Amino acid sequence: MSGKKFKEIAEKLGVEVEFEEVEPAKIKLDPRARWKCMFGCESYGMPSCPPNVPDFEECERFVRAYRRAYLFRFKVKSKEDVRRAQEFMLEAELSLKKPFAFATFPGSCMLCNECSGRCSRVRPSLSALCVDASSLAVKDEMVALLFVD
Repeated sequence: MSGKKFKEIAEKLGVEVEFEEVEPAKIKLDPRARWKCMFGCESYGMPSCPPNVPDFEECERFVRAYRRAYLFRFKVKSKEDVRRAQEFMLEAELSLKKPFAFATFPGSCMLCNECSGRCSRVRPSLSALCVDASSLAVKDEMVALLFVD
Protein backbone atom coordinates (compact mmCIF):
# COMPACT_ATOMS: atom_id res chain seq x y z
CA MET A 1 0.00 0.00 0.00
CA SER A 2 2.69 2.53 0.96
CA GLY A 3 4.68 2.04 -2.25
CA LYS A 4 1.70 2.85 -4.45
CA LYS A 5 0.86 5.90 -2.35
CA PHE A 6 4.47 7.14 -2.45
CA LYS A 7 4.44 6.88 -6.25
CA GLU A 8 1.20 8.85 -6.44
CA ILE A 9 2.61 11.62 -4.25
CA ALA A 10 5.82 11.75 -6.31
CA GLU A 11 3.85 12.06 -9.54
CA LYS A 12 1.63 14.79 -8.10
CA LEU A 13 4.64 16.85 -6.93
CA GLY A 14 6.86 16.11 -9.92
CA VAL A 15 9.54 14.47 -7.81
CA GLU A 16 12.09 11.94 -9.09
CA VAL A 17 12.47 9.44 -6.26
CA GLU A 18 13.34 5.83 -5.59
CA PHE A 19 12.66 4.17 -2.26
CA GLU A 20 13.30 1.01 -0.32
CA GLU A 21 12.45 -0.33 3.10
CA VAL A 22 15.33 -0.35 5.60
CA GLU A 23 15.84 -1.58 9.16
CA PRO A 24 16.52 1.30 11.56
CA ALA A 25 18.67 -1.02 13.69
CA LYS A 26 21.14 -1.18 10.77
CA ILE A 27 21.34 2.58 10.21
CA LYS A 28 24.78 3.83 11.23
CA LEU A 29 24.91 6.92 13.42
CA ASP A 30 28.06 8.94 13.85
CA PRO A 31 28.55 12.22 15.75
CA ARG A 32 30.85 13.40 12.95
CA ALA A 33 27.77 13.87 10.74
CA ARG A 34 26.62 16.57 13.15
CA TRP A 35 30.04 18.24 13.00
CA LYS A 36 29.57 18.62 9.24
CA CYS A 37 26.43 20.62 10.07
CA MET A 38 28.19 22.73 12.65
CA PHE A 39 31.15 23.61 10.44
CA GLY A 40 30.40 24.26 6.82
CA CYS A 41 26.62 24.44 6.54
CA GLU A 42 24.98 27.84 6.19
CA SER A 43 21.80 26.49 7.80
CA TYR A 44 23.48 25.84 11.15
CA GLY A 45 21.31 27.40 13.87
CA MET A 46 18.01 27.11 11.99
CA PRO A 47 15.12 25.45 13.89
CA SER A 48 15.66 22.00 12.33
CA CYS A 49 19.44 22.13 12.57
CA PRO A 50 22.04 21.93 15.32
CA PRO A 51 22.17 23.16 18.02
CA ASN A 52 18.33 23.07 18.01
CA VAL A 53 18.09 19.27 17.71
CA PRO A 54 18.61 16.54 20.33
CA ASP A 55 22.11 15.38 21.25
CA PHE A 56 23.75 12.27 19.77
CA GLU A 57 22.51 9.88 22.46
CA GLU A 58 18.92 11.05 22.05
CA CYS A 59 19.17 10.74 18.26
CA GLU A 60 20.42 7.19 18.70
CA ARG A 61 17.53 6.32 21.05
CA PHE A 62 15.09 7.86 18.58
CA VAL A 63 16.34 5.90 15.56
CA ARG A 64 16.57 2.62 17.51
CA ALA A 65 12.99 3.01 18.79
CA TYR A 66 11.72 2.23 15.27
CA ARG A 67 11.46 -1.20 13.68
CA ARG A 68 10.78 -0.06 10.13
CA ALA A 69 11.72 2.86 7.89
CA TYR A 70 11.90 3.85 4.23
CA LEU A 71 14.95 5.31 2.55
CA PHE A 72 14.17 7.78 -0.24
CA ARG A 73 16.69 8.73 -2.93
CA PHE A 74 15.92 11.98 -4.74
CA LYS A 75 17.35 13.23 -8.03
CA VAL A 76 17.69 16.97 -7.58
CA LYS A 77 19.02 19.64 -9.90
CA SER A 78 17.87 22.79 -8.13
CA LYS A 79 16.73 24.25 -4.82
CA GLU A 80 13.16 23.94 -6.10
CA ASP A 81 13.71 20.18 -6.52
CA VAL A 82 14.89 20.01 -2.89
CA ARG A 83 11.83 21.95 -1.73
CA ARG A 84 9.51 19.58 -3.64
CA ALA A 85 11.36 16.59 -2.14
CA GLN A 86 10.72 18.02 1.32
CA GLU A 87 7.02 18.52 0.51
CA PHE A 88 7.02 14.89 -0.67
CA MET A 89 8.46 13.70 2.65
CA LEU A 90 5.76 15.52 4.63
CA GLU A 91 2.97 14.11 2.46
CA ALA A 92 4.49 10.62 2.63
CA GLU A 93 4.59 10.86 6.43
CA LEU A 94 0.95 11.95 6.64
CA SER A 95 -0.16 9.30 4.13
CA LEU A 96 0.93 6.52 6.48
CA LYS A 97 -1.61 7.58 9.12
CA LYS A 98 0.64 6.21 11.85
CA PRO A 99 0.96 8.15 15.12
CA PHE A 100 4.76 7.93 15.33
CA ALA A 101 5.61 8.16 11.62
CA PHE A 102 8.35 10.76 11.25
CA ALA A 103 10.06 12.07 8.13
CA THR A 104 13.51 13.54 7.76
CA PHE A 105 14.42 16.03 5.06
CA PRO A 106 16.95 15.83 2.28
CA GLY A 107 19.10 18.78 3.32
CA SER A 108 18.12 21.61 5.62
CA CYS A 109 14.55 22.89 5.57
CA MET A 110 13.69 24.99 2.51
CA LEU A 111 9.90 25.00 2.72
CA CYS A 112 9.47 28.72 3.37
CA ASN A 113 11.16 31.70 1.77
CA GLU A 114 11.71 33.18 5.23
CA CYS A 115 11.92 31.03 8.34
CA SER A 116 9.60 32.17 11.11
CA GLY A 117 11.02 29.72 13.63
CA ARG A 118 9.62 26.40 14.75
CA CYS A 119 6.59 25.20 12.83
CA SER A 120 4.67 21.95 12.40
CA ARG A 121 6.18 21.24 8.96
CA VAL A 122 9.89 21.42 9.70
CA ARG A 123 11.90 18.19 9.98
CA PRO A 124 15.61 17.53 10.60
CA SER A 125 18.06 16.38 7.96
CA LEU A 126 19.92 13.08 8.30
CA SER A 127 23.09 14.91 9.36
CA ALA A 128 21.18 16.76 12.08
CA LEU A 129 20.12 13.32 13.41
CA CYS A 130 23.75 12.12 13.27
CA VAL A 131 22.94 9.58 10.53
CA ASP A 132 25.98 8.58 8.49
CA ALA A 133 24.51 9.00 5.00
CA SER A 134 27.56 7.33 3.44
CA SER A 135 26.50 4.09 5.15
CA LEU A 136 23.30 4.23 3.08
CA ALA A 137 25.25 3.90 -0.19
CA VAL A 138 24.48 7.46 -1.25
CA LYS A 139 25.60 8.26 -4.78
CA ASP A 140 24.77 11.47 -6.63
CA GLU A 141 21.45 11.97 -4.92
CA MET A 142 19.92 13.50 -1.82
CA VAL A 143 18.45 11.08 0.68
CA ALA A 144 15.89 11.13 3.46
CA LEU A 145 14.38 8.62 5.84
CA LEU A 146 10.78 8.09 6.85
CA PHE A 147 10.52 6.26 10.15
CA VAL A 148 7.30 4.24 10.24
CA ASP A 149 6.80 2.21 13.42
